Amino acid sequence: MNSSEKPMQEWNVQDAQNLSAGKFLRLIWLTIKSFFKEKIGIVILSAILLIMLWGYHGNLDLLQFVIKDWSAPGLFMDTRPQILSWVPWDRELISFWMGAFLLVIIPTIIIRFGFKHRIRDYGLALPTKEKRTAGFILFTTLVVISIFPFYLAAKNADMQLVYPFYKQFFSITEFVWYELSYFPFFFAIEFIFRGYLLFGISNNLNMKSMPATATSTTIDVGKYAVIISMLSYTAWHLGKPLTELWGTPIWGLVAGVGTYYVRSIWPVLTAHFLLNVFLDAMILHNLHLSPF
Repeated sequence: MNSSEKPMQEWNVQDAQNLSAGKFLRLIWLTIKSFFKEKIGIVILSAILLIMLWGYHGNLDLLQFVIKDWSAPGLFMDTRPQILSWVPWDRELISFWMGAFLLVIIPTIIIRFGFKHRIRDYGLALPTKEKRTAGFILFTTLVVISIFPFYLAAKNADMQLVYPFYKQFFSITEFVWYELSYFPFFFAIEFIFRGYLLFGISNNLNMKSMPATATSTTIDVGKYAVIISMLSYTAWHLGKPLTELWGTPIWGLVAGVGTYYVRSIWPVLTAHFLLNVFLDAMILHNLHLSPF
């Protein structure tokens, strides 16, 4: 095999230093081809594209070409026209459910009909009997270590500007319905980063593609899958309030390792959702907007 025929992972420093135009173009082609031929490449490319379609923090900016008066969730509360007459948090609801469609439904179609894999192998099943105790410990640990930081975050002015996305509640019932409709947002976030990406990388990593010197003891598949999902999750939070942004890699690491161990997103998803319900309630209380 000559150097121009080497797979991407076998290119070394010497190859990079002596790239011809042909080799350079071939390397680009091999990179592009991997996004369509290799399952890991498909997972990474589809996750990126679907997150981009959902938009910056779920803003669904592309909808402005379809819906004339579209604006991102949480903005222009007093002046924006209603899109859905039956729910006051209409833009928020559209964003939450479009996120679930783009980041959960479409990836599960790829998993089931593209890869011919079981959906449960990507974290969507509840923890097995053997992992149930570990799942409960993971859920409890996340709640216990996060509840006080979330309490403090609710006092932060930047966080109060962002959360909750909708603030004009007139009854406890309205608040409860809003928070229930908020759940698909967390389903989307947890599945795309700690389901589809995490298990999509770890489940599909072909050890035969590694250099001959690599073994399962020198390359920890799970570790790198967790790192990639954590970094992606952190990058998605760029532009969020600093209080939230700097806690993101910690959450991403702990949640990623825990999810990888229990093989289920549900302990982390439940903790994430309930903690944010608590955050919303505390912010409304601190802003004297609480319907309670």
